[in-house]
Amino acid sequence: MGELKIEYSDKKVTPFGGMKLLKNFIDKTRVIEDLKSVNLPIGFSNRAYDPINIIQGFWLAIFTGASRYIHADWLRYDTTLQTIFEIDKLPSQSTYSRFFHKFNIEKNSEIFPILQQKFLSQLDVGPLTIDLDSTVITRYGEQEGAKKGYNPKKPGRNSHHPIIAFIDQTKMIANTWMRSGNTSSLNNYDAFLNETFDI
Repeated sequence: MGELKIEYSDKKVTPFGGMKLLKNFIDKTRVIEDLKSVNLPIGFSNRAYDPINIIQGFWLAIFTGASRYIHADWLRYDTTLQTIFEIDKLPSQSTYSRFFHKFNIEKNSEIFPILQQKFLSQLDVGPLTIDLDSTVITRYGEQEGAKKGYNPKKPGRNSHHPIIAFIDQTKMIANTWMRSGNTSSLNNYDAFLNETFDI
């Protein structure tokens, strides 16, 4: 058996070096410039994080496997990854939670249609086909809007019944509404479609 060769390096390393591809994608789509052009919620503390850094940190957490805000904390110690994304310091889980709680239906309607239009304008796929679908998400505990309704896997459990519009050509979501579990599949679909086409 051959001898295992060990070498040391002064270069910064990260187990998430593949995230450079995400950085290239972000740069190519100019999404950071688009985010700067919309009215994102900002903190008023003298130590408040830049909302762009909060969003990028959240993306990084998701793409590296986080499924809860607390999971984003492991990236706070990866200075190499922060350097790749030109972020001085990533926020803690409580910062993410406070930031996303500032979004409501009005703020979402103000920001996300603009961002989506800017992003989709970069795709040249010709006429788009929109597919509608609804699903049932079982909820446990107390969650806003969760009600008892049609739930084939867990009858009698509270659930949400979202409606989703997909863009067939790009396999992307065009729009989605979270609805309570006692909502029928076609409930308010015409208003949903009108909003989707307006976007």
